[in-house]
Amino acid sequence: MKFSKISTLKGIFLFGMCVCLFACTKTEKEEEPLSPEKVQLIKAVNSFNAIKHDSAFSEEIAEIIRNINGNEDAFIAEIQALVENDADDLFTLIDKKHSVSKDFVPVDLVPLVKNDAYPISRTDLSLRICVEQALKEMALAARKDGISLLVSSTFRSYEYQDKLFQRWVAIDGLEEAERESARPGTSQHQLGTAIDFGSIDDDYAVTKPGRWLAENAERFGFSLSFPKAYEPVTGYRWECWHFRYIGNDAVAMQKKWFNDVQQYLLEFVYCWKASQPLPESES
Repeated sequence: MKFSKISTLKGIFLFGMCVCLFACTKTEKEEEPLSPEKVQLIKAVNSFNAIKHDSAFSEEIAEIIRNINGNEDAFIAEIQALVENDADDLFTLIDKKHSVSKDFVPVDLVPLVKNDAYPISRTDLSLRICVEQALKEMALAARKDGISLLVSSTFRSYEYQDKLFQRWVAIDGLEEAERESARPGTSQHQLGTAIDFGSIDDDYAVTKPGRWLAENAERFGFSLSFPKAYEPVTGYRWECWHFRYIGNDAVAMQKKWFNDVQQYLLEFVYCWKASQPLPESES
């Protein structure tokens, strides 16, 4: 009986030690600090969620965020690789709320000249080097399918965009002009990475080149900037002819995480970069 009582006391003591160790371990685990990458992700998600998107898109935004939060490690790995490997600086957020300076001109612009890959509508067109290379590759692939991709508009300076915007205001009035033309400093064309193809009107969508681009442009790193039904998100009505080069990795990420909407991707990259922790010397 005495032995049994001692054994029982020992058992209670050992059980208590185990509970204590488990509780301590659990508490330590719960209090383990988040990695800098996860802190950055939390900040970026909160900033992205705080962007004033139209209420009609609130559920779509919520679903994007749920998907990111449910796959944190995979998402962090992909966005880190995307940003760190962006040697060509392709993800500048430029829209009605974000602009570049009047003097901004890409340093690596090259003029478009007559060539065997794609026709040009004018002799004053230019693109950044990496974009022209991707365009040529895409245009040659299109030619193999019997398609000719006419390049109609490319880089536009601040001054050029100002004159273009004022012309549309004179034609359509300010409210309608702002649905179709960017104010100077807010056009993707000033980045030297956007291209308008063909007739630059809605009819282009049903042409053979327009259909080919819709189906194949993403294979070459080009993304439709202003998709149909997303004017409240992008600020501009559908433009079936306007494609921006963002690279193959970004196109893949756009499709996988951002419902294949370029604006969402660029907004999130902007938020991610803004959420980067400061170097220790600056913190």
